This record gives sequence, structure tokens and C-alpha cells, in this order.
Amino acid sequence: MRTTCTIQQSISAEPYQSAPATLFGYTPNVHEILRGLRCHEFVAYVQPKFELESNAVHSVEVLARWEHPQRGLLAPAAFIPLMAFETLLLDELLCDLLDQGLACQTELHSQGRTLGFSFNLSMLQLANDALIGRLIGRLGEHTLPLSLVTLEVTEDAPSVASAACFQNVSRLRRLGVRMSLDDYGTGYSSLLRLCQLPFDELKLASQVTWHSIENRPYRSVIGNTVALAQELRMQLIVEGIETEGQRVWLKQMGVQLGQGYLHSRPMAADSFAEWLRANPYAIATRSSFNS
Repeated sequence: MRTTCTIQQSISAEPYQSAPATLFGYTPNVHEILRGLRCHEFVAYVQPKFELESNAVHSVEVLARWEHPQRGLLAPAAFIPLMAFETLLLDELLCDLLDQGLACQTELHSQGRTLGFSFNLSMLQLANDALIGRLIGRLGEHTLPLSLVTLEVTEDAPSVASAACFQNVSRLRRLGVRMSLDDYGTGYSSLLRLCQLPFDELKLASQVTWHSIENRPYRSVIGNTVALAQELRMQLIVEGIETEGQRVWLKQMGVQLGQGYLHSRPMAADSFAEWLRANPYAIATRSSFNS
């Protein structure tokens, strides 16, 4: 049976008039999102990270989709913009996805398939002691080694990392949880952030990958990022791999791990085991998770 984090804090019931319009021409209000959370309409999707040499599945990233009763399946662009105005909604979504993702990871392990699972949270969430306490409580109930869990930190603040971020990263790492800097090369993600917090993984943004073969500056960025990750002893994941040409070229550049539509589009977590059985990709060895 799926367990969920209880919605503990008070969330405003008033819709935000200033919330940005979505790509779908539909902007939900707080009432709808809160109802969707309470009715468990937000579901975990997963997208594999794979080894460029063998195509073996290395781990997966957990993503959110909304199974809206009237509007069908909605991608994050339809609801994350509003959630950014009401951070408690994002917190509840993270807790719900963590529950679903860990349950999926445990089920796969019972079938003999051991994979790392990663979850997204923002710098603002990382500074939230109460939220991190809730996550640690849930992680403490997990039956698998927490070295198989990665938190991908998305940048939403240009300021220097706060003392709370340092403390919460330390709390998580003491449990064995891995930390990843997501969307490196875009937004506020910076070299300074790499120096401020102890990350285990660096995820190069897909925008760099898309232009890498045809554009020399982008190729230089990738080459230098490979060298930087090696120097810092961090695992590098290159996002946005969509063509075989990109895979081959990135492998030649020394990239070992990637993520993108070439290998797999995101899929419902409850159908992932069937996908693994149906395609020829092997699961990467456990030792490669922390290489």
C-alpha cells in the first residue's frame, strides 16, 4: 500500500492572480492543486540515466505528472509555475514523490533489480529545516542503503548558500544520501555553488548538449566540464541526449553517463519494471553508482 506524507501546514486557498500562464493555456489555482494532492492525483514518472558505452540503466530520476480528472495527464509546466508561488505545495509534492519513488525502488529491489533513485528539490527547500526533517524521517524508514538515493538540487536563488543549506546537506550526507547539482550551466547554477556545497554529482544542462556537435563553444564547455568533474571527483551526468550522434561524440569526449530521449522518455513508475523486462538494457552494476 502506498503511504503518503500528511499535509501538515496551512496552505492558502486563494488563487494567485499573478501566477504565470502555462504552455497549455491552462493555469490551475491553489484549490485545484491542493485537491489534486489530497486525492493523490500527482504521480511519479521515472526517466533512466544510462551508461553511454553499454546503454545499461544506471539509475532513474523521479519526475512529476498530474493525472487531472478533467484535463488528462499534465506535465510540470502546467503546475510547477503556480507551485513556485506557494512553496508549501512544492513541499507536499516532493514528499509525495519521495513516497512513491522509494516504494518503486523497494519493489524493484525485491525483483532483483537494484537501482539508484533521484529526486528534485530547490535551494530554498534545502534551507527549510522542517521539510528536511520530514524527508529524513521518511528516508529513515527506507529498507535500502541511502547511498542509492540522490537529491538533485535545482537552483532558484542567486545568493550564497545559507548556513541552513550547509547544515541540512550535512544531515543528509550523514545518512548516506547523495547530493547532485542539477541543470549545471543554466540559471543560477555556478562554479561558486560547486565550491560552497559538497556535491557528489554534476548534471550538465540539456541546453548545452543540444548544440554540442555543431557549435565549438558548446563542445569546449562539455570538454571542460568533463575535466572539472574528474578533478572534483564528482560523477557527471549529461542531460538532453537525443541522437545517436550525440551519444557517440559525448562518449569520445569522456562522458560516461547520460540521460535523454535517445534512451527513454519518462514513464509511469508503476510501469517501469515491465519496461525493464521488455527491452534489452541490462542494469548497471551496483559498484558503478558511486564511481
